Amino acid sequence: MTERQPEAGGGGSNVRRVAAFLGIFFILVSQFLIFSRPIDETILFPPYSWLAVLGVVILVASQLIRPDLFSRRFSAWPVFHERVFWVLAALFLSGLAAGATANLMLFTRVNYIPVVTIWLLAAGAYCYAFFDVSPDARSVFEWIKKNRTEIIVVAVVTLLAAAFRFYKLGELPRVLDGDEGRIGFMAQSTVSDVLANPFALWENFGALYLQLIYLSMKFFGVNAFALRLMPAIGGTLAIPSLYLLARWIGGRRVALITVLILAFSHSHIHFSRIVSVAYIQGTWLAPLELYLLISGLVKRESWRTALSGILVAIHFSVYLTAQVILGLALIYMLILLLFYRPWFRQRFSQAAVFWGGFLITILPEAYYIFSTPNEFFNRLGADGTFQSGWLASTMQLTGQSALEILSGRFLHAFLSLIYYPALDFYGSPSPMMSMISSTMFLAGAGIALWRIRNPAYLLLNGYFWGATFSIAIFATPPSADSYRMLMALPAAFIMATLGLDQILDLLGLGWKSARNAYVFVVSAILVSLFIFNLWTYYGDFAGRCRFGGNLVGRFASYLGGYAGTIDNELQVYLLSDSQYFYGSHASTDFLSERRKITNIPDSLDLFNPVSGETIIASPERIPELEAWARAHPGGQLNYRYDCDTTILLAYRVP
Repeated sequence: MTERQPEAGGGGSNVRRVAAFLGIFFILVSQFLIFSRPIDETILFPPYSWLAVLGVVILVASQLIRPDLFSRRFSAWPVFHERVFWVLAALFLSGLAAGATANLMLFTRVNYIPVVTIWLLAAGAYCYAFFDVSPDARSVFEWIKKNRTEIIVVAVVTLLAAAFRFYKLGELPRVLDGDEGRIGFMAQSTVSDVLANPFALWENFGALYLQLIYLSMKFFGVNAFALRLMPAIGGTLAIPSLYLLARWIGGRRVALITVLILAFSHSHIHFSRIVSVAYIQGTWLAPLELYLLISGLVKRESWRTALSGILVAIHFSVYLTAQVILGLALIYMLILLLFYRPWFRQRFSQAAVFWGGFLITILPEAYYIFSTPNEFFNRLGADGTFQSGWLASTMQLTGQSALEILSGRFLHAFLSLIYYPALDFYGSPSPMMSMISSTMFLAGAGIALWRIRNPAYLLLNGYFWGATFSIAIFATPPSADSYRMLMALPAAFIMATLGLDQILDLLGLGWKSARNAYVFVVSAILVSLFIFNLWTYYGDFAGRCRFGGNLVGRFASYLGGYAGTIDNELQVYLLSDSQYFYGSHASTDFLSERRKITNIPDSLDLFNPVSGETIIASPERIPELEAWARAHPGGQLNYRYDCDTTILLAYRVP
């Protein structure tokens, strides 16, 4: 790395740069304003064209500025200083993106890609303002050569994790649950609906994230693999992201063991393979954000905290876990201010840069939140402990005080990691962590609390306990704690590794005193966890047809999958009843690509289908269709099985 050199030309170039930026900015403003209005072919010049002309004039005039005495006087003003210029440029560009979001209307030749481009340029400009070194090819290659072993090891673990998450991604789990179908539909609506705005929200899913899911379906088709691709990518990215945070807190050895545990965690594998739970994206975004924050504070490198704040703002366009990380960062800095003041005083500027990066980058999202607050508070209204009325009704039913109920919620959220089975959106009889990893975790939680005077361990404790507290106090029902605790899972695994490392050291088998014994014991534990987790997911879960909530939900997925294979445009009928009927789950429409299916609740004997039409029987009415098919031979019978259960029978009328 080399120090970034100032531009040649002194004050003249700084003044010229500001003038040129203003010219470009006016041109950009004019274009966004022009394309935010309907096209009128009766006028010669579109409205706001004068802004473009003004911008061009300023841009051309900027070339006439020379480094004379006059320009040097101007260059002494703070606005012309390089760092101030890039911060202001970021603010102007992000503000422009927010304004464009407020005014842009969708036409066939207009979309939000220019807005996102300007927004990302704003983030880049802000980060660049605090980046004090310029990497060159030689220094980069030297760094890679110096750290090649560590890079290769992390890459291998990442590839191993990817293999577990991508293996038969579109086939396991075998069905889509209803929420996966709903998310698929909402992703498809991002091309023309409200969600075309990348800063919009739907049930706290960010439209930007939904658009990435839609992009996946454009490449790979409307199928389960494409729908689940983004979670699998997010689950894989969690490996290098968590490695960085764990390495900063505990060193290379702790980091490697931590990501190996995460790589074959059965719960993390599962939620990397379904799209209905977006908490999986927080398992790579949150560790990366917190790593950049703590490393930037400790090393006093502002570009790191700038990037951390930027990523937290971008995280808001993915899922609501960003709200927890933002709250954690605020409380963490307040604690540093109160109890670590001598250490934190020297890092006020880095902390301020974090908040600057967040506030500038969040502007377009903030506009949407303030204009449609109901979407931002959607989950709190539906599942919030206070807003939904759950706490009041529970107090009335149980006679317990609010403190008793909330204390129980906190304990339940904590035990969802190590005791209660992961049933919601999963169906596994095992908790999220195994008995061995739970033992390590409990020991590590104590170690982390003991070392809380270290700012890094303070952050680790805040990460785990803050996420647990947020889930316990602000979210219901308790049954959902298992998948929501994905937020805290990376921190729990760091604690588990710290616990294992400390236990071995106390037993005289530490890395420094008995390296061979340490390697043997750790390897044996990792192999045990590897076998347990892969059997729990691929053997005990994936092979048992437990995903989807119940047989009704699983049938809806099989119904949509089969309807999507019908190769004619004739009518499709479902022998329905009060439980099994078309329209109960969005997975049916998603997998069939909205193929219309007509419910037939009455007896099939009263029905007179046309040749070539398809009749599908739900599980309870399969014998009825079999009898009808024997009375009307010549058609094609097709059975679908859910493990050992016959779940669907289809008959194409002869």
